[in-house]
Amino acid sequence: MGRRVDDRWLFRGLDLSVAGGDVLVVRGPSGCGKTCLLRLLAWLDAPDEGRVTLGERGPADIGAPWWRRRVAYVPQTPPALQGTPAEFLARVGTFRTGNARRDPVGIAEGWGLPPSTWDQPWSRLSGGERQRALLALGLCGDPEVLLLDEPTSALDDEATAAVEATLSGRTAVWVTHDAAQADRVATNVLELGTP
Repeated sequence: MGRRVDDRWLFRGLDLSVAGGDVLVVRGPSGCGKTCLLRLLAWLDAPDEGRVTLGERGPADIGAPWWRRRVAYVPQTPPALQGTPAEFLARVGTFRTGNARRDPVGIAEGWGLPPSTWDQPWSRLSGGERQRALLALGLCGDPEVLLLDEPTSALDDEATAAVEATLSGRTAVWVTHDAAQADRVATNVLELGTP
């Protein structure tokens, strides 16, 4: 698999696989293509070469909605969202029919996020509050694979430990700049080079 930006390859000939329950940590300097890799795996962007599959089937084989139920992407910085996390959950819930659901409010409460936070506008939440709510939303559909872009970068040590405990045993591709976190969560590490 490869991804190019203009005339420059961020990565090329990348062949990776992640077994069930494994965590592939992706590391490398800023700008080397870590987020681009997650976006390719989420099928938000198309690779410039190669193919992405879950088992033997790719996104084109099963369709984008089904792919996104099975492969959940949680960006590092939540996009600018209108309304409240509870309103967002209600909208997203209409797209997840037939999918096993977990309670995101309960998940996030285990990470120190009070249930009342879900009724506050996104714009009034701190970075850590937004990050925990978005991650809980990513988990609520019980996806087979999580694509995590620095999911604890805005969290304190206690919340980070709680998130890591929740994610233990989940299949994930996890970007982190924190070497100690990589040591704690990774079953394999992919180092991307300087662009």
